[in-house]
Amino acid sequence: MRILIVAPKSNFPDDTPAWLRIPQLSLSILAALTPKQHETVCVEENAAEIPMDEHWDIVGMSAMTATISRAYELAAIFRKKGAIVVIGGIHASILPEEAAQHADVVVVGEAEGIWPTVVGDIERKQQKKIYHNLRPEIIEYPMPIRKKRLSFLGIPPYIMPIMSSRGCPHDCDFCSVHGVYGRKQRFVPVESIVRDIRESGSKLVMFLDDNLGANRAYAMKLFEAMRPLKVRWLTQTSVRFILDDELFSAALKAGCEGLFIGVESVEPHAMKKIRKSLSDITLYEKAIKKCHDAGVIFHASLIFGLDEQGPEVFDNTLDFLLDNAVPSINPNILTPYPGTVLHERLKKENRILHFNWAYYDHTTVSFRPKNMSPEELSERFLNFRDRFYSYASIARRGIHQFGVHPLMYLGMNLAYRKSTRNEKAHASNYFQWLKSQPELELGQTNA
Repeated sequence: MRILIVAPKSNFPDDTPAWLRIPQLSLSILAALTPKQHETVCVEENAAEIPMDEHWDIVGMSAMTATISRAYELAAIFRKKGAIVVIGGIHASILPEEAAQHADVVVVGEAEGIWPTVVGDIERKQQKKIYHNLRPEIIEYPMPIRKKRLSFLGIPPYIMPIMSSRGCPHDCDFCSVHGVYGRKQRFVPVESIVRDIRESGSKLVMFLDDNLGANRAYAMKLFEAMRPLKVRWLTQTSVRFILDDELFSAALKAGCEGLFIGVESVEPHAMKKIRKSLSDITLYEKAIKKCHDAGVIFHASLIFGLDEQGPEVFDNTLDFLLDNAVPSINPNILTPYPGTVLHERLKKENRILHFNWAYYDHTTVSFRPKNMSPEELSERFLNFRDRFYSYASIARRGIHQFGVHPLMYLGMNLAYRKSTRNEKAHASNYFQWLKSQPELELGQTNA
C-alpha cells in the first residue's frame, strides 16, 4: 500500500522561519513503525507541499488543536479520493468522537504498539473506528526515520528532534499533557537515545520532553552518556534544573546550549495561583544569570490572560525581561484547550467565546478574561511583543549576549520581530470574524 503521513499546518499564515519552529518528531516515529513492505511518504505541511494528486491507500494525520481544522479539511478531500483517513494526535485523543466524524479511523493515545496493527487491519479491510493506546511502554523505542531540511554550510541550522521521556509529574490546569501522556514519566533507554543521535550524524539536537530533568537520576545517566557524542542540544525543563548545580553542570558538559523554561508569570501572586513550585522571582533571576554566565540561552515561556493578572502585567513583565536581559521569549495568550481543567472551569463560567479550534493557537483570545476585555488583552499583548522586539530592546539585551550565541540571538529576535507584524493582521481579522458571528456578541459565548 501507499501511505501518506501528514502533519497539517495551521489555517492561518505563519512566516516564522522553519529553523525557529519546534521540529516534528511524530512523523519520523510513524514512518519507523510502518511495516516495511509499504511505501511511506511523510510531509510536514509547514515545510513542504502535500502531494494531493497522487493515489494513497492510507492517509494518516497527527494534529494539535490549532491544526485539527486543517486536518478535517484534508480528510474530506482524501476520503473523496478513496483513501482511508486515520487521525491521531493530542486533539483526537481528547475528543475522539469529534474526530471520528471526519475520519475513517481515530487513534487515541500514542503510536507505539498500535500503528502497525492499524495499518494491518486496514490492509485486511477489518479496521475499527477507534483504537485506544494510552500510555504504552516506550522501552522498545523505534529509531525514527528522519528527513533533514536542506541547508547551505549549516545555514539555517538543522535541529534534530528527539524524545527521551513522555509524561509530566506536574498538573498545571492550562496544560493537556498529563491528560494524554500521564503524570508518571516513561523513559526511553539511554542506550537508544545515544544510538539515535550517533546514527543521525546530527550535531544540534532538541529534546521534546515536557520536562527533561524531572527524574534526576535518569538525566544524570543520560548526560554522562552524551558527553562523548560532542553534540549541542536544547530542551524544555524547569527552573529547578538550572538551580541544581550538579545537574546543570552535568548538562553543560554534555553540550547543553539552550533551555526552554516555563516562567509563565513574573508576578508572585499569579505564580502561586497556577501552582508554580517556585514562586520566588529572585530564584528565576538567579537562574537567568547562571545561564548567562554559562553561555546558555534562557528562553522564557510566558502566559498572559490569567485571572490574577491585570493590565499592568505587561509593563511588569517587560521590566523584568529587560532588567535580566532575557535573550528570547515564547509569549502566549492563555488558551482553554479541550481536556484541561482550565477549559472545564471557563466553560462552566460561560467565558469561552467559541469552539473554532483554528483560533486556539496561543496568540488569539478565545475566552473572556477577568480583568480586561478580549480586545484589550489582544492589543496589550501585541504592544508588549512590539516593545520586547523593538530595536532598542534587542540592543539593550544584546549587550549581555556576546557569550551566549550572539548571531543566533540576533537572528531569533529579528525573526520574531517580523512575525509580530503578521500577528497584528491576524488579530484584526479574528475580531472581525468574531463580531460577524450572528449568535455571538463580544464578551458572550456560543459554548
